[in-house]
Amino acid sequence: MSAFGHEGFPAFQKSLQQLLDASEAPCAVVDRAYRFVWANVAYHDLCAREQGDLAGQSMAHVLGEAHFEAVVRPCVDGCLSGQDQRSQRQPPSTRADRRDLEVGYHLLRPAESGEPLVGILVADRTEQHRDEQRIQQLMSILQLNPSPIIITDSQGIIEYANPAYEKSSGYTEDELLGNTPALVKSDNTPHWVHRAMWQQIRSGNIWTGELENRNRNGRLYREYTLIAPIQDDEGEAVNYVAIKQDTTPLDPLTGLYTRVGFSLTVQDWLDHGGWQTDAIVVTLDIVSLRDINDAYGYKGGDQLLCDYTHRLLSFASEGDLVGRMGNGEFTLFLPMAPADSIEGELHRLVDHLSLPFEIQGVDIQIPIRLGFTRLGTAQRPVTSLLQEAETALHHHRSETTLSWVAYNNDLAEQSQERIGLTRDLRRALQNGEFEVHFQPKVELSTGRLIAAEALLRWNHPTRGLISPGLFIPIAEQSQLIAPIGEWALRRACQHLRAWRDEGLDLVRVAVNVSFVQFRTGRFPELVRQVLDETGIEPEQLSLEVTENVFVKASPTLLEQMQALRDMNVRLSLDDFGTGYSSLLYLQQYPFDEIKIDQGFVRQLIDNSFSRDIIEAVKLLAQALDAEIIAEGIESAAVRDELIDMGIDHGQGFYYSWPLEAEDFRWLLERGSRLPLTPDQLH
Repeated sequence: MSAFGHEGFPAFQKSLQQLLDASEAPCAVVDRAYRFVWANVAYHDLCAREQGDLAGQSMAHVLGEAHFEAVVRPCVDGCLSGQDQRSQRQPPSTRADRRDLEVGYHLLRPAESGEPLVGILVADRTEQHRDEQRIQQLMSILQLNPSPIIITDSQGIIEYANPAYEKSSGYTEDELLGNTPALVKSDNTPHWVHRAMWQQIRSGNIWTGELENRNRNGRLYREYTLIAPIQDDEGEAVNYVAIKQDTTPLDPLTGLYTRVGFSLTVQDWLDHGGWQTDAIVVTLDIVSLRDINDAYGYKGGDQLLCDYTHRLLSFASEGDLVGRMGNGEFTLFLPMAPADSIEGELHRLVDHLSLPFEIQGVDIQIPIRLGFTRLGTAQRPVTSLLQEAETALHHHRSETTLSWVAYNNDLAEQSQERIGLTRDLRRALQNGEFEVHFQPKVELSTGRLIAAEALLRWNHPTRGLISPGLFIPIAEQSQLIAPIGEWALRRACQHLRAWRDEGLDLVRVAVNVSFVQFRTGRFPELVRQVLDETGIEPEQLSLEVTENVFVKASPTLLEQMQALRDMNVRLSLDDFGTGYSSLLYLQQYPFDEIKIDQGFVRQLIDNSFSRDIIEAVKLLAQALDAEIIAEGIESAAVRDELIDMGIDHGQGFYYSWPLEAEDFRWLLERGSRLPLTPDQLH
């Protein structure tokens, strides 16, 4: 290794020089004039230069002017100011365009001259990121797999359970994690079977067999189970994976066919009776079965399921088949005659099931969701028919104004689109496709900027900007909301830090938080970590949660919110009046701010009910000693009405659309009142 002749370059020991030059990791040193002082052989190779050729060369010349100005120069400047920097996907030459690089910048202070230098270390993360993509692909397979799957540690503690396992066991993932599979053990499986199973898998072999388990509601079910050890490089078992298949042909509670029994019976019926083009497969879902269990106990819930079964069987004609898919989901196979009306038959079914059920002496009407598919001329497996009917049922859950939903190609395309967006979402974080925009919050009477809401935007490489209303629910369902939410939180704080370093007067920034982010129980620790990393004071951050968070209300959630409040992070209840609030929750949870949903604000002038709601929320906020923010202000008339009602703060398109970070920075710099006049925009 040879060092360039530069006064500020330290006299390395010869052995250290040889070590650095022999390193496969590219590294270099530059001065404050952005010129290379030294680079090892690996860095020369990365830049496609001969050894020693970089001496005295400007970084802009070697790395390209555009890349230097956009990425490299800010990192070097930040490092010289005393903060180590790190950047992702930063190729220093066309040879590295297909690599995924992580570049670190570290401040060096040579002892001889004292002139600060910047050390550059390059790490090739291509393989690591490919491995991460493979892991994400495998996680998608696990999540979408219809077979119940769990992964435990070497001691049998559950570390992962897919949705199919949650459905079969009746337990949520939060309840399963940290427990063992003994949670569903029925004691009906002989003890010697379990002993043989453990002996087999602890010796490094795969075990297969049938187990009889008991779900959360106390119902028995049999499963064909495959358990395999996952071994480390030394051959030691570090995890076990169990893949299960329900082998119970009949549901022990209702006596109906299970999914497997229903599929086999319908397939046998079609094989012997021929394909029936006019037949339909219907799936039904009892809404809020869990609420019934909570109110009347599992005995009351079981009574409802049995009565519901009798109601379905009394509706079914000769040749009709009825099954129970799990929990409150049922299915019917109706071989319609050609002259029958599908719509008339479904109306008759819905009317039949809408009659009140008696539970412990109380008459209760049970709302249902219904989806169906017609067999038609294209022959396909019963499993595909069930999947189509369940796709229609899933759509009906979000389209509650309809009586039912029929499966069609559009639903299939929507389902495929959800799957495609889920796949793209997994790549979006790594590819830097997300942005944070900022919508000002103002003092209504003066237009003075008092705060801002950080809003996530997805700039898809082929589809452009995608609405958060489309991708946020998908992110929550696919368990991607936690890393995406963490990115948004960190990015908003990074913007705050940058604006503070420029000497701008900061306003508090609110970041939206999903209830999913509270599931781990460690969300306050993450917030503290981000605040420490960015140097932002807790008082400059607000976290907005919607009322839906109360659906998962628990002591752990309350503890986390209280911990955030104790950190002096502000808490805001978003979209108030549209979800699941109760006065008890509002009294218990430490909210500093309540935001009135824009639906009420927009109809304020023309709808007396909306006005009454806003008045009620204002009084409630006063009782809770919380501030109130009106969302969705789109006209001066609405603003004036809110001011007359005593509402001091708000946000909406009348004042400003959500702004890109640079535009919001300009607004901070100008300190202008909102809305801006045409003269202020020039």
